[in-house]
Amino acid sequence: MSSLQNISNPTSSVAKVTPYEAQEDFKSYLKGALDTLSETQAQSNQATQGLMNGNMDNLHQVMITAEKASVTMQTTLEIRNKVVEAYQEIMRMQV
Repeated sequence: MSSLQNISNPTSSVAKVTPYEAQEDFKSYLKGALDTLSETQAQSNQATQGLMNGNMDNLHQVMITAEKASVTMQTTLEIRNKVVEAYQEIMRMQV
């Protein structure tokens, strides 16, 4: 019976989040995602430099690192596009 009460009254188990806290959470999430993207790009560049300089023999690992960086970049761009579309849709709403 208690699970039914929680479903009917969702605010009892969910902590209320202020708009400022939500904004800070979103900001920290985006910053973390961009830091991960930057780190992945740096690893790819470093592996490619190592291969060009002859310091690295494993071409497969360099290609995997480069592809991982590429997929991360594409995912980030798609997320950015979705956020921009959502913002534009909100701005078109009449109040």
